[in-house]
Amino acid sequence: MKINFTKKEYQTLLDMLYAADWMLHAHSEEKGDETSAYQELGQKVMAAANEFGMENLIEKNDKTGEIYLNKEFTTNSNIVKHLEKYENATFWEELIERLARRDFIDTYGEMNILQMAINERFEKEMVFHKKYDEEFGENGLKNIKVSSSNKGDN
Repeated sequence: MKINFTKKEYQTLLDMLYAADWMLHAHSEEKGDETSAYQELGQKVMAAANEFGMENLIEKNDKTGEIYLNKEFTTNSNIVKHLEKYENATFWEELIERLARRDFIDTYGEMNILQMAINERFEKEMVFHKKYDEEFGENGLKNIKVSSSNKGDN
């Protein structure tokens, strides 16, 4: 079976490959066996760039033979903006979630929380979510401070 792509569809496919590779490797320096099938398919797709007149978007590492999307691609692709938007939203959601959960547990204790009905848990924890959502919405990280602790020093 052969799949035919327009130039625009191929560009979209490159965007999707970039996003997938970013998701798989953004927080890991190593590319290993668990992602090799994705890498192999990505190499195959990028190798076809010249067929779509997009050879200017890829480069090849002479030592390894690996093909990768170059700076021109990342500068001109809208996918980078989507990834930045995603990272930003994820950062705030995770920060709020983790701080709210910490404060919820600190306030009520794990044993008491386990005894609460699910709706009671939700209502009480949402108070902390709301507090952090409002704080970060108004002030960003401006009011976040970490104090140094010298507990081991006398």
